[in-house]
Amino acid sequence: MLTDNQGSYAYQNLQRGLDYTIRPIGNANPFNGVTTLDLLLIQKHILGIAPLNSPYRIIAADINNSKSISTLDLILLRRLILNLDSKLTSNSSWRFISADYRFPSPTINPWLESFPEIGSFKGDLNIQRSFIAIKVGDVNGSAKRNGE
Repeated sequence: MLTDNQGSYAYQNLQRGLDYTIRPIGNANPFNGVTTLDLLLIQKHILGIAPLNSPYRIIAADINNSKSISTLDLILLRRLILNLDSKLTSNSSWRFISADYRFPSPTINPWLESFPEIGSFKGDLNIQRSFIAIKVGDVNGSAKRNGE
């Protein structure tokens, strides 16, 4: 199912008492929100000049999904910007983290433990699950949420 433009969703005809898992995915338009400013911000982070100040920005900077930020991430992002690559090969365009998750080490190492990219619930159908959407490569937050 697709969300609406605000990211809202609702499932119909679920049965009470069963287990359900919500797994948001998004892998369209890897170019959305990716600019040379993102390259500059990632480079400054790597050099220690201006570290990225949120776990979501750090995760967005991990282009190759290696759980670290390195010059390889810069190279892969540059290739995407120059249209030498048309997709991310080791990551999806969007990552989704449960909105109620609290990182144990948010700006030092957001990968210290596995963060939840699914939402599960059992029985109560009135439970809501919210996710933080992270556009991979877009560390300055310029991506359009509906992918235009």
